[in-house]
Amino acid sequence: MKRNNKELLIILLLLILTLAGFYLYRPFKLEEISTVAGFVRYAESFGAVMPVSAFLITVIQAVVPAVPFLIISSANGVLFGFFKGVIITWVGTLAGASLTFLASRRLGYEGVRYKNKGNILRYIEKMKGTRGFWVILALRLLPYFPAPLVNIAAGASRINYLWFLLASALGKLPFIIGYTILGYSLVHSKNYMLGLVVVTLLVIGPYLIVKKTRGRVSFQGKQH
Repeated sequence: MKRNNKELLIILLLLILTLAGFYLYRPFKLEEISTVAGFVRYAESFGAVMPVSAFLITVIQAVVPAVPFLIISSANGVLFGFFKGVIITWVGTLAGASLTFLASRRLGYEGVRYKNKGNILRYIEKMKGTRGFWVILALRLLPYFPAPLVNIAAGASRINYLWFLLASALGKLPFIIGYTILGYSLVHSKNYMLGLVVVTLLVIGPYLIVKKTRGRVSFQGKQH
C-alpha cells in the first residue's frame, strides 16, 4: 500500500473511532441531536469535557455532515455564548474542512485527472491561485452547496492550501456568526425579531456578494 493511501486510511480510521467513541460513551440517535435543544442536551451530558466534545463533534460535522450545520452553530451559541460559540464553531469547521482537503489531496491530482476527463477536470484545473480563492469563497457563500464537495474538489485541484483556508475562513464566518446569534437570541433572549433579521441577512447577503464577485469566479476570459 502506498504511503499516501496509508495516511488517508489512518484519517478515516481516526474519524470512525471518534464517532464510535462518542456513541459508546453517550449513545445517541440522529433524530435526537437534529434539533438545537437536542444537541444542547447531548453535549451537556458530557459534563466537564463538554467543550472538548462539542468541538470534536463540530470537526466531525464538517467532514460528515449528518447533523445540519445550522444546528451545530446555533447550539454552540447556546452552550458557550456568542464569542466562544463563534470561535469553537469556526475553528472546528475549518479543522474538519482541512482534514477533508488534505485527505483529498493525498489521493493526488493525477488520480482525479485519470478518472475525470470531462467538465469536472476542466473545473478543478481552474481552481488555483487567486481564481481558486474566489471560486471557493463564492461556493462557501452559497449555503445550499454541500461544503464537503467543496473541500474534496479543492483538495483534488492545484490550489494552495493557504488560499483554500483563507477563502473557507472568510466564506464560513458570516453563517457561523449568523447562526450563533440565531441560536443564542431564540433560546436566551427570545428575541424572535432579531432571529428573523438574521435569517433574512443570511439569505440575501451571500447572494449579493456572489453576484458582485461573479466576474472574478467566471471561467471565461482572463484570470483575475
